Amino acid sequence: MDGSTYGKSSLRFVKRAINKKASTSPTSLDTNPRAARRRKIHLERRNKQLKEFWRFLIFSCLTYVLGSLYVINGWSVIDVEQIHVKGSARIQPKEIVHFSGLEFPNQLLSINQNELKKNLLKELPIKSIQIRRHLIPPGLEIEIKERKPIAYANKRGINGIEDGMIDEDGNWMPIKMATNTSPPIKEIYVEGWMEIHQSWITIILNNEKRIGSSLQKIIVSPNGELSLQTNSFETINLGANSFKINAQINALNQLTKTLPQNFVNQPGTILDIRDPSKPELQIPTIK
Repeated sequence: MDGSTYGKSSLRFVKRAINKKASTSPTSLDTNPRAARRRKIHLERRNKQLKEFWRFLIFSCLTYVLGSLYVINGWSVIDVEQIHVKGSARIQPKEIVHFSGLEFPNQLLSINQNELKKNLLKELPIKSIQIRRHLIPPGLEIEIKERKPIAYANKRGINGIEDGMIDEDGNWMPIKMATNTSPPIKEIYVEGWMEIHQSWITIILNNEKRIGSSLQKIIVSPNGELSLQTNSFETINLGANSFKINAQINALNQLTKTLPQNFVNQPGTILDIRDPSKPELQIPTIK
């Protein structure tokens, strides 16, 4: 209102300017941190869903391709030409087929790997074996480690005396395996091999050079006692106590070096080292 307080006056309305910006939020939607965070979370969720979709699609395609390959190539028929042997120059695919105990040609997935492994270990000079199926191209890969015979041997069986060989671990090898392996590398014969003396025999064979003279024969008696035959002594009695074998080898080595020549290389000479601390030498009386 304008004019004098007591006089006549005319009323004049004055318009008040209203700031529209003041009625809105001081922070725009574009710069609102909460809205930006929601948009970021939504974008990350959408990207994650896209990645998971593509992973699923790729995995499904690979599964389909591999499944088709497994069905088509896995049931392919293989024969000796599709068998590959690694680790041996003597054992060839034709021996694998012959001693497998399985029918060939045969479908790749129908081959019982456990049965095949069992039969080959029994019939061939194989120490260990690994069998792998290959789908591209269809075939079998057989990797073997051969057993190496180091001495000829015999043992007493239910059908009498059986000839065979001994490998580097002292294990028995049937003589039929000789055609698929190299001959023993040592001119040593093990007579009367027994499984319970396997480790004992192995120690003797591995310490042949420490004996002092060339080892010719290891003899296992029916009662389980061991004796040796060398170039220097016709008979070396070891007894039945395998725990003394290292001390016996040391004693034998020392005696071979120190005994006079007229005490060694004599027919019928017997060296008793069942007690390696008290060896006894028996020389036949000359009449």
